[in-house]
Amino acid sequence: MTAQLICRTSFLFLVFAFIFVNTPLAQEQTPEEVTVSSHALDGKTYFGQNGSKGKPADHDDEFIFKEGMFRSTSCDKYEFTEGRYETTETAGIIYFKAATASPSHGQMFWEGQIDGDSLEGTFVWTKERWYWDIRKDYWFKAELKQ
Repeated sequence: MTAQLICRTSFLFLVFAFIFVNTPLAQEQTPEEVTVSSHALDGKTYFGQNGSKGKPADHDDEFIFKEGMFRSTSCDKYEFTEGRYETTETAGIIYFKAATASPSHGQMFWEGQIDGDSLEGTFVWTKERWYWDIRKDYWFKAELKQ
């Protein structure tokens, strides 16, 4: 085999492997799992607390869902903007994911669930720097604000 043929074969193999690894396998959706629109929680506000993973609460917080966007008020002082949220519902529990960003403080990735009037979940704060990256895990819990 020539070097050119080996390079072509290797390249094709890598392309195939990349496509295969990054293509999700078909998953059956059970009847109790329904995808909900990204506006399913619009108009709801939850009041509660958040804190570092494994530690007690250190901030009061309001979690606001409005016009397909999610916002945590405890992050306002760090200039985190609201971010689009998506939901799924399984057996009466609504699960959501969102991402928020700050021009100077990085990004936050949120995951939570709503069961009745209770909201709880986790978020990860990340900030990439040229000399080291920050990654911190947090939790939150809240109740529907009436």
